[in-house]
Amino acid sequence: MKFTDIIIENSSVKEAKLYAPAKKAYANPDTGITIQNKSAYHVIKDCALITINYLPLWAFGNYKNPIEELKGKFQKKDIEEFVISTEKHVMAKQLLLAILDKIGKNINTEKQEINTKDYTESESNDPYGEYGSSVETKITTKKGDEDILEVLCNAFDVK
Repeated sequence: MKFTDIIIENSSVKEAKLYAPAKKAYANPDTGITIQNKSAYHVIKDCALITINYLPLWAFGNYKNPIEELKGKFQKKDIEEFVISTEKHVMAKQLLLAILDKIGKNINTEKQEINTKDYTESESNDPYGEYGSSVETKITTKKGDEDILEVLCNAFDVK
């Protein structure tokens, strides 16, 4: 997503450089190594996914003055795509809330629905041996997306 890519690209924290390697590790966890334990493959993949998802939040939180430092770096379509993504991605929602907090705008959120789907693998009871659980959470804002879009565009000086 272009919005989060811009946050990473403009960050001065060394961890921001983890973004590209994490994408590579997520796509192919055994790049450059021999995995001897099946669980290690999943650990590498999951660690990479967490890095991909939360590094933009980490980078944003480490800006001294993120609104000023990122002003003029976004296009409206980048912000629109980001705002839409907050409906499906918890990480994006958390980043949005952090941004709105820095701007000084508060919105109320509520969880609408939580669906849990389970299936089991037969090999192990180890938490990283069973990758059958998934939780889907939809979080929506009580305030309309147009308002959030307008707030973000104004803050980041997007025309």
